[in-house]
Amino acid sequence: MAANELRDTPGRLLHGWALLLCCLVILAWRIHLHPADYEWTEYPTALGDTRYYTALGQEDRYEPNLRLPGQEKGLYRRSVDPVVFDDATMLKLALDATGRHLVYQRAQDWGNAKAPVYLKSGENRYIEFGTRKFYPPYVPTVPVGQPSGETARQ
Repeated sequence: MAANELRDTPGRLLHGWALLLCCLVILAWRIHLHPADYEWTEYPTALGDTRYYTALGQEDRYEPNLRLPGQEKGLYRRSVDPVVFDDATMLKLALDATGRHLVYQRAQDWGNAKAPVYLKSGENRYIEFGTRKFYPPYVPTVPVGQPSGETARQ
């Protein structure tokens, strides 16, 4: 014990604890003043994501604008209107190459490389992206001035 008293070990330990206590008080005061800086929640799903999709390029239905990191070919937008999925069932895949948007996939499609991916456009609303170009569904139209088949027979 005499050897420790000569080197003032108890005094050094006391100063160390005092320094740590001061740092703890300062950290507690900073947390008290700005609590939002120290609170975050990490969701593995789409819950809490507020970075909603906006157009990625000139015309993202006809140009492959969505690119994932490490992927050469881009993905095409495959839907006009958002599809509705529950946010709790959509799983995060990664950030896109720009880092602006999170890319999602449905939970039941997890691990399927050919399944479409989605960008969040609102609460429970998603825009579908895939490897094929977008082709709007064909809806036959009747030319103006010609009767439809039903009225022409009568």
